[in-house]
Amino acid sequence: MIPPQSQIEIVNRKKFTGPADAYRPYCADESLVPPMVTAGEGYRVYVTGLTHDERGYPATSAETQEKLVRRLVEKIRRNADDIIMIEEQDTDDADIVVVSYGISARVSYWAIEQAKRAGVRVGMLKLVTVWPFPEARIRELAERAKAFIVPEINLGQIVYEVERCAAGRARTIPVTHAGGSVHDPNKIVAAIKEAAHE
Repeated sequence: MIPPQSQIEIVNRKKFTGPADAYRPYCADESLVPPMVTAGEGYRVYVTGLTHDERGYPATSAETQEKLVRRLVEKIRRNADDIIMIEEQDTDDADIVVVSYGISARVSYWAIEQAKRAGVRVGMLKLVTVWPFPEARIRELAERAKAFIVPEINLGQIVYEVERCAAGRARTIPVTHAGGSVHDPNKIVAAIKEAAHE
């Protein structure tokens, strides 16, 4: 949901102010964020979806790939705490934690309510952002939960990240669905109940 304009913090990017022939749109300093220019001020900007050099021109050498990809990944890692967004419901005392995202998370809420009515202590960890993955929070929850239930519309992707972060301290159970429609929420209920009674 987009917040009201009054609640949106505007963070202005650093601007490059040197001569046009010296501008390198992908040349970053220690912050790993290159300065930008404003369109129409005479700077040349060449942008593609390819791997590129500091000028923005396509380049596929191993050296260029290493430099660009490492910078982008490190930029994300340095700012992971500000990027990771999760929503939690009743996870503090949950024996079972449902970890999901997107439409599968919406379907899971009904399943969680049904499992609670049956006496299961179950909570929800909704991934608003999927990457960077909330590894630390999964590790914390694995210390006290019996199992994670992971509904997702594919045959298993995020479930492996949950399993990796749980590191054997809590069972990780996939509830996969190949697509074409949303999950049958009763399958999620069944997985929650099965995990709770093991």
